[in-house]
Amino acid sequence: HYFAPTVVLGPARDTRLMNEEPFGPIVGIVPFDALDDALDEANRLPFGLASYAFTTSARDAHRIGRALEAGMVNINHFGMGPAEIPFGGVKDSGFGSEGGTETFDGYLVTKFITQMN
Repeated sequence: HYFAPTVVLGPARDTRLMNEEPFGPIVGIVPFDALDDALDEANRLPFGLASYAFTTSARDAHRIGRALEAGMVNINHFGMGPAEIPFGGVKDSGFGSEGGTETFDGYLVTKFITQMN
């Protein structure tokens, strides 16, 4: 089966595209008048694998990077990081990170021990 890359302009908020993680070549483009509204919509769902934003404002880029609830935030590009960078989602997207030293975190129990003589 093949699904052609698809761009949906202005999909309704209640569509499957806007409420489920589409693992395929499809994207919904929704315009917003205010950055806060766009961030609220991006964080509305219980998913957070990756997010992408494009801006010409360094101030907005910093704000977007801090505000988006996703394991990976890409600003002004679609590229992924090198293998040493952790890959993974937050919320209901994935089970932590893989890649880099974070891969082992799920297998470890951190213990702090102190002793005085």
